[in-house]
Amino acid sequence: MEDKIVRATAANGGIRLIAISVTESLKEAKRRHKLSFLTTAILGRSFSAALLLASSMKIMHGRVTFRIRSDGPLKGLLVDAGRDGKVRGYVGNPNLELDLVKNEDGKFNFDFKEAVGTGYLNVIRDNGTGDPFTSTVELINGTIAEDLASYLLHSEQTPSVVFIGEKFQKNDLICSGGLLAQVLPKKETDPFLISFLEERCRQIKSFSEELHSTNNLLSLIKKIFPDIDDFSISEKARSQVIEFKCRCSRERSLGAMKMLGKKELKDILEKDKKAELVCEFCKNKYEITFDEIKAMIDS
Repeated sequence: MEDKIVRATAANGGIRLIAISVTESLKEAKRRHKLSFLTTAILGRSFSAALLLASSMKIMHGRVTFRIRSDGPLKGLLVDAGRDGKVRGYVGNPNLELDLVKNEDGKFNFDFKEAVGTGYLNVIRDNGTGDPFTSTVELINGTIAEDLASYLLHSEQTPSVVFIGEKFQKNDLICSGGLLAQVLPKKETDPFLISFLEERCRQIKSFSEELHSTNNLLSLIKKIFPDIDDFSISEKARSQVIEFKCRCSRERSLGAMKMLGKKELKDILEKDKKAELVCEFCKNKYEITFDEIKAMIDS
Protein backbone atom coordinates (compact mmCIF):
# COMPACT_ATOMS: atom_id res chain seq x y z
CA MET A 1 0.00 0.00 0.00
CA GLU A 2 1.56 3.32 -1.04
CA ASP A 3 1.74 6.19 1.40
CA LYS A 4 -1.32 8.38 1.07
CA ILE A 5 -4.22 10.10 2.77
CA VAL A 6 -7.80 9.22 1.89
CA ARG A 7 -10.73 11.40 2.96
CA ALA A 8 -14.44 10.65 3.17
CA THR A 9 -17.55 11.65 5.11
CA ALA A 10 -20.46 9.74 6.62
CA ALA A 11 -23.87 10.46 8.17
CA ASN A 12 -24.81 12.98 5.48
CA GLY A 13 -21.65 14.98 5.99
CA GLY A 14 -21.83 14.97 9.79
CA ILE A 15 -18.72 12.84 10.29
CA ARG A 16 -15.29 13.44 8.77
CA LEU A 17 -13.17 10.35 8.06
CA ILE A 18 -9.45 10.41 7.26
CA ALA A 19 -7.27 7.32 6.80
CA ILE A 20 -3.53 7.46 6.30
CA SER A 21 -0.60 5.17 5.50
CA VAL A 22 2.99 6.28 6.26
CA THR A 23 4.85 2.97 5.85
CA GLU A 24 7.36 3.96 3.16
CA SER A 25 7.98 7.40 4.70
CA LEU A 26 8.65 5.73 8.03
CA LYS A 27 11.06 3.24 6.44
CA GLU A 28 13.00 6.18 5.03
CA ALA A 29 13.11 7.85 8.45
CA LYS A 30 14.16 4.54 10.04
CA ARG A 31 17.07 4.26 7.59
CA ARG A 32 18.22 7.85 8.01
CA HIS A 33 18.00 7.95 11.82
CA LYS A 34 18.94 4.30 12.46
CA LEU A 35 15.83 3.84 14.57
CA SER A 36 15.17 0.89 16.86
CA PHE A 37 11.90 -1.06 16.58
CA LEU A 38 10.40 0.90 19.48
CA THR A 39 11.38 4.34 18.18
CA THR A 40 10.29 3.37 14.66
CA ALA A 41 6.81 2.64 16.04
CA ILE A 42 6.68 5.88 18.04
CA LEU A 43 7.90 8.11 15.20
CA GLY A 44 5.52 6.39 12.75
CA ARG A 45 2.58 7.06 15.06
CA SER A 46 3.66 10.68 15.33
CA PHE A 47 3.95 10.95 11.51
CA SER A 48 0.36 9.73 11.24
CA ALA A 49 -0.87 12.06 13.99
CA ALA A 50 0.76 15.17 12.54
CA LEU A 51 -0.42 14.41 9.00
CA LEU A 52 -3.98 13.72 10.20
CA LEU A 53 -4.00 17.17 11.79
CA ALA A 54 -2.45 18.84 8.74
CA SER A 55 -4.89 17.16 6.36
CA SER A 56 -7.79 19.28 7.61
CA MET A 57 -6.03 22.60 6.99
CA LYS A 58 -7.59 24.69 4.23
CA ILE A 59 -4.43 25.98 2.54
CA MET A 60 -1.86 23.75 0.84
CA HIS A 61 1.17 25.47 2.40
CA GLY A 62 -0.20 25.05 5.94
CA ARG A 63 2.02 23.12 8.36
CA VAL A 64 1.70 21.34 11.69
CA THR A 65 4.48 20.94 14.24
CA PHE A 66 3.88 17.98 16.56
CA ARG A 67 6.22 18.01 19.55
CA ILE A 68 6.47 15.88 22.69
CA ARG A 69 8.42 17.17 25.68
CA SER A 70 8.64 14.58 28.44
CA ASP A 71 10.86 12.97 31.08
CA GLY A 72 11.01 9.50 29.49
CA PRO A 73 14.13 7.86 27.99
CA LEU A 74 12.81 8.68 24.49
CA LYS A 75 13.94 12.27 25.22
CA GLY A 76 11.07 13.77 23.27
CA LEU A 77 10.32 14.00 19.56
CA LEU A 78 9.51 16.55 16.87
CA VAL A 79 7.53 16.05 13.65
CA ASP A 80 6.89 18.62 10.92
CA ALA A 81 3.99 17.79 8.57
CA GLY A 82 2.47 19.77 5.71
CA ARG A 83 -0.97 19.95 4.15
CA ASP A 84 0.92 19.06 0.96
CA GLY A 85 1.65 15.58 2.34
CA LYS A 86 5.34 16.13 3.13
CA VAL A 87 6.51 14.89 6.52
CA ARG A 88 9.79 14.73 8.45
CA GLY A 89 10.77 14.19 12.06
CA TYR A 90 13.12 12.78 14.66
CA VAL A 91 13.22 11.41 18.22
CA GLY A 92 15.66 12.40 20.96
CA ASN A 93 16.99 8.87 21.55
CA PRO A 94 16.73 6.87 18.29
CA ASN A 95 18.43 3.75 19.71
CA LEU A 96 16.02 3.30 22.63
CA GLU A 97 14.65 -0.23 23.04
CA LEU A 98 12.66 -1.52 26.03
CA ASP A 99 11.23 -4.88 27.02
CA LEU A 100 7.77 -5.60 25.64
CA VAL A 101 4.83 -5.48 28.04
CA LYS A 102 1.79 -7.78 28.15
CA ASN A 103 -1.57 -6.07 27.62
CA GLU A 104 -5.03 -7.10 28.82
CA ASP A 105 -5.61 -9.66 26.04
CA GLY A 106 -2.31 -11.41 26.75
CA LYS A 107 -0.42 -10.01 23.75
CA PHE A 108 2.95 -8.32 24.02
CA ASN A 109 3.28 -4.72 22.88
CA PHE A 110 5.81 -1.90 22.93
CA ASP A 111 6.08 -0.08 26.24
CA PHE A 112 5.12 3.35 24.92
CA LYS A 113 4.24 4.72 28.36
CA GLU A 114 7.65 3.95 29.82
CA ALA A 115 9.45 5.21 26.71
CA VAL A 116 7.66 8.53 26.50
CA GLY A 117 7.18 9.14 30.21
CA THR A 118 5.15 12.04 31.57
CA GLY A 119 5.08 15.41 29.92
CA TYR A 120 3.26 17.46 27.32
CA LEU A 121 2.12 17.34 23.71
CA ASN A 122 2.56 20.65 21.94
CA VAL A 123 0.86 21.28 18.58
CA ILE A 124 1.54 24.32 16.38
CA ARG A 125 -0.67 25.03 13.36
CA ASP A 126 0.87 27.51 10.91
CA ASN A 127 -1.21 28.85 8.03
CA GLY A 128 1.65 31.00 6.78
CA THR A 129 -0.16 34.23 7.68
CA GLY A 130 -0.26 35.85 11.08
CA ASP A 131 0.81 34.16 14.29
CA PRO A 132 0.69 30.33 14.37
CA PHE A 133 -1.92 28.75 16.65
CA THR A 134 -0.23 26.92 19.53
CA SER A 135 -1.82 24.52 22.02
CA THR A 136 -0.42 22.25 24.70
CA VAL A 137 -2.04 19.33 26.54
CA GLU A 138 -0.78 16.85 29.09
CA LEU A 139 0.20 13.44 27.72
CA ILE A 140 -2.21 10.59 28.43
CA ASN A 141 -0.07 7.48 27.97
CA GLY A 142 2.38 8.01 25.12
CA THR A 143 0.55 5.79 22.63
CA ILE A 144 0.03 8.94 20.48
CA ALA A 145 -3.53 7.97 19.43
CA GLU A 146 -5.07 8.75 22.82
CA ASP A 147 -2.82 11.78 23.20
CA LEU A 148 -4.03 13.14 19.86
CA ALA A 149 -7.68 12.48 20.77
CA SER A 150 -7.12 14.36 24.05
CA TYR A 151 -5.64 17.30 22.15
CA LEU A 152 -8.60 17.42 19.74
CA LEU A 153 -11.10 17.31 22.59
CA HIS A 154 -9.47 19.88 24.86
CA SER A 155 -7.88 22.25 22.35
CA GLU A 156 -10.34 22.10 19.47
CA GLN A 157 -13.47 20.88 21.29
CA THR A 158 -14.00 18.28 18.57
CA PRO A 159 -15.35 14.80 19.55
CA SER A 160 -12.92 12.46 17.80
CA VAL A 161 -11.89 8.83 17.65
CA VAL A 162 -8.27 8.15 16.70
CA PHE A 163 -6.66 4.85 15.74
CA ILE A 164 -2.93 4.67 15.06
CA GLY A 165 -0.85 1.52 14.76
CA GLU A 166 1.87 -0.45 13.04
CA LYS A 167 2.88 -4.03 12.37
CA PHE A 168 6.30 -5.68 12.26
CA GLN A 169 6.89 -9.12 10.78
CA LYS A 170 10.20 -10.97 10.98
CA ASN A 171 11.97 -7.78 12.06
CA ASP A 172 10.58 -5.82 9.09
CA LEU A 173 8.12 -2.95 9.19
CA ILE A 174 5.02 -4.12 7.28
CA CYS A 175 2.65 -1.19 7.77
CA SER A 176 2.11 1.99 9.75
CA GLY A 177 -0.84 4.35 9.61
CA GLY A 178 -3.88 5.84 11.24
CA LEU A 179 -7.56 6.66 11.09
CA LEU A 180 -9.35 9.76 12.36
CA ALA A 181 -13.13 9.98 12.70
CA GLN A 182 -14.63 13.31 13.83
CA VAL A 183 -18.04 14.79 14.36
CA LEU A 184 -17.87 18.02 12.37
CA PRO A 185 -18.21 21.31 14.30
CA LYS A 186 -21.72 22.16 13.05
CA LYS A 187 -22.95 18.73 14.15
CA GLU A 188 -21.05 18.27 17.43
CA THR A 189 -24.13 18.85 19.61
CA ASP A 190 -26.02 16.01 17.92
CA PRO A 191 -26.00 13.12 20.47
CA PHE A 192 -27.01 10.64 17.77
CA LEU A 193 -23.90 11.34 15.71
CA ILE A 194 -21.59 10.94 18.70
CA SER A 195 -23.15 7.60 19.68
CA PHE A 196 -23.15 6.50 16.03
CA LEU A 197 -19.43 7.30 15.78
CA GLU A 198 -18.63 5.46 19.00
CA GLU A 199 -20.65 2.40 18.00
CA ARG A 200 -18.96 2.06 14.60
CA CYS A 201 -15.48 2.52 16.04
CA ARG A 202 -16.10 -0.14 18.70
CA GLN A 203 -16.01 -2.67 15.87
CA ILE A 204 -12.25 -2.18 15.56
CA LYS A 205 -10.59 -4.71 17.86
CA SER A 206 -7.03 -4.35 16.50
CA PHE A 207 -6.36 -1.41 14.20
CA SER A 208 -2.87 -2.68 13.32
CA GLU A 209 -4.35 -5.95 12.05
CA GLU A 210 -7.08 -4.10 10.14
CA LEU A 211 -4.47 -1.88 8.48
CA HIS A 212 -2.32 -4.88 7.57
CA SER A 213 -5.16 -6.94 6.15
CA THR A 214 -6.73 -4.19 4.01
CA ASN A 215 -5.64 -3.60 0.42
CA ASN A 216 -6.34 0.13 0.38
CA LEU A 217 -7.36 2.92 2.71
CA LEU A 218 -10.80 3.52 1.23
CA SER A 219 -11.60 -0.15 1.86
CA LEU A 220 -10.46 0.33 5.45
CA ILE A 221 -12.85 3.26 5.87
CA LYS A 222 -15.73 1.40 4.22
CA LYS A 223 -15.16 -1.61 6.47
CA ILE A 224 -16.04 0.56 9.46
CA PHE A 225 -18.42 3.00 7.74
CA PRO A 226 -19.98 1.09 4.81
CA ASP A 227 -22.48 3.92 4.36
CA ILE A 228 -19.96 6.69 3.59
CA ASP A 229 -21.13 9.62 1.47
CA ASP A 230 -19.49 8.53 -1.77
CA PHE A 231 -20.18 11.74 -3.66
CA SER A 232 -19.48 14.25 -0.90
CA ILE A 233 -15.82 14.70 -1.85
CA SER A 234 -14.35 15.11 -5.33
CA GLU A 235 -11.96 12.39 -6.51
CA LYS A 236 -9.10 14.93 -6.59
CA ALA A 237 -9.66 15.94 -2.96
CA ARG A 238 -10.33 12.39 -1.74
CA SER A 239 -6.76 11.07 -2.12
CA GLN A 240 -3.31 12.59 -1.62
CA VAL A 241 0.23 11.16 -1.76
CA ILE A 242 2.42 11.21 1.36
CA GLU A 243 6.23 11.25 1.35
CA PHE A 244 9.19 11.78 3.67
CA LYS A 245 10.62 15.07 2.49
CA CYS A 246 12.97 17.44 4.29
CA ARG A 247 13.07 21.15 3.57
CA CYS A 248 16.76 21.53 4.43
CA SER A 249 19.28 22.67 1.80
CA ARG A 250 22.83 23.94 1.51
CA GLU A 251 21.49 27.47 1.09
CA ARG A 252 19.59 27.20 4.39
CA SER A 253 22.74 25.89 6.08
CA LEU A 254 24.68 28.90 4.83
CA GLY A 255 21.90 31.14 6.12
CA ALA A 256 22.16 29.50 9.56
CA MET A 257 25.90 30.05 9.62
CA LYS A 258 25.46 33.74 8.78
CA MET A 259 23.44 34.16 11.98
CA LEU A 260 26.58 33.50 14.03
CA GLY A 261 28.68 36.45 15.18
CA LYS A 262 32.12 37.29 13.82
CA LYS A 263 33.81 35.90 16.94
CA GLU A 264 32.15 32.49 16.57
CA LEU A 265 32.98 32.34 12.85
CA LYS A 266 36.62 33.26 13.49
CA ASP A 267 36.84 30.54 16.17
CA ILE A 268 35.57 27.98 13.66
CA LEU A 269 38.20 29.06 11.10
CA GLU A 270 41.04 28.92 13.60
CA LYS A 271 40.09 25.55 15.10
CA ASP A 272 38.53 23.55 12.26
CA LYS A 273 39.13 25.51 9.02
CA LYS A 274 35.61 24.48 7.94
CA ALA A 275 32.18 23.64 9.34
CA GLU A 276 29.82 20.67 8.94
CA LEU A 277 26.13 21.15 9.64
CA VAL A 278 23.84 18.13 10.11
CA CYS A 279 20.07 18.43 9.67
CA GLU A 280 18.25 16.96 12.69
CA PHE A 281 15.24 16.00 10.56
CA CYS A 282 16.96 13.99 7.82
CA LYS A 283 20.65 13.67 8.80
CA ASN A 284 21.85 15.27 5.57
CA LYS A 285 25.30 16.84 6.01
CA TYR A 286 26.40 20.18 4.57
CA GLU A 287 30.07 21.23 4.56
CA ILE A 288 30.82 24.94 4.71
CA THR A 289 34.29 25.67 3.33
CA PHE A 290 37.07 27.90 4.67
CA ASP A 291 36.53 30.45 1.88
CA GLU A 292 32.77 30.57 2.48
CA ILE A 293 33.22 31.23 6.21
CA LYS A 294 35.87 33.88 5.50
CA ALA A 295 33.50 35.59 3.07
CA MET A 296 30.83 35.69 5.80
CA ILE A 297 33.29 37.36 8.17
CA ASP A 298 34.37 39.90 5.55
CA SER A 299 30.79 40.82 4.70
